[in-house]
Amino acid sequence: MSLVLLVSISGWSEVSEENQCIQCHSDLWEKMKVSIHSQNGIMCQDCHGGDPTQLDFDLAKAPEAGFIGIPNKKQIVTKCGECHANVETMNFYGIRTDQLALYQTSVHGKKLLIEGDNRVAACADCHGSHKILPISDPNSQVYPLNVPKTCNQCHGDQALMDQYQLPSDIFEIYQNSVHGKALLGKRDLSAATCASCHGSHGAIPPGVKHISEACGKCHINEKKFFLESVHAPLAQEGKFSECISCHGNHGVKHATKTLYFETCGNCHKESAAVVLGEKLYQLLSASENDMREASALVKRSAIEGIFVEEEMGALEETKTNEIAMAPLQHTLSLKRITELYGKLTESVNYIKTSVKGKRQALKWRKLALVPVWVFVI
Repeated sequence: MSLVLLVSISGWSEVSEENQCIQCHSDLWEKMKVSIHSQNGIMCQDCHGGDPTQLDFDLAKAPEAGFIGIPNKKQIVTKCGECHANVETMNFYGIRTDQLALYQTSVHGKKLLIEGDNRVAACADCHGSHKILPISDPNSQVYPLNVPKTCNQCHGDQALMDQYQLPSDIFEIYQNSVHGKALLGKRDLSAATCASCHGSHGAIPPGVKHISEACGKCHINEKKFFLESVHAPLAQEGKFSECISCHGNHGVKHATKTLYFETCGNCHKESAAVVLGEKLYQLLSASENDMREASALVKRSAIEGIFVEEEMGALEETKTNEIAMAPLQHTLSLKRITELYGKLTESVNYIKTSVKGKRQALKWRKLALVPVWVFVI
């Protein structure tokens, strides 16, 4: 085994002296020699058992050599766990050792290990078998950009999903979502993938009381303000599905103020809540209009030759207040949003008044120059 540690991608001759498996399985070795496992001394016998020094089939595959051949899914999980759940082994690589424990708590793990359902995902289904690459490698099946397609191998199989009464079009829906477009279109690795919400090894779909915890990992302010809203107690009681009630789940679209008309009415029929939604919509619309008007005014004034450094500073403050209104909406507090809108209008009014004064001053300076030019002429 010590000789195996000397394996490198170009070390065919060194490996072949100690590992007779590759004499027949050269196609698999082509994949395995670039694997993170082979590069760290993990070879055929570590997963399949047997004696790799023997060219004779009977000796190589003898029971006393521990040969198991192609491991089934339960054996795969056990074999992977022998190393990946071993703190002493993984500590050297700085790799977590709770993957097996998490997998055992997941829907996949329970189906496989308790119910014996071999159709569910095990380690090799997601990470591959012989060509296992680091998560940081763009060619890895579990690299963030590749995670949706990897999950879709099973969750896009209609025949398989029908057996579990699950939808098989999630990937298509996700592709058109704000998360999917950011990840797959803009290649933004910070965008949410399947694992971001459902977990990876502990893949448990978030229930009613867990939605905000999943979304809140990225949308921190939104979660904080939501917990201050009238909806929060209802969510705790299981009467409200938190984020997805308004935004959806796999097909999340870019949030706009029109949600007040599109979603509030789903639960509230001509009530005070609908009126509140309309008022919030009006405040947001007014803030957008004020912001647009102030930006145009500052830009136009700069083109006219007016010094607008102070006004640009005020404009940045206005933008900050407008941005702050987005997460604050989740409180559904008309008072707090009105107060923030008041700060925004103060900045806008300052910009308008200041620019008006400077324009007037510029006009008088130009008029004052008329007698001078007459005298010169």
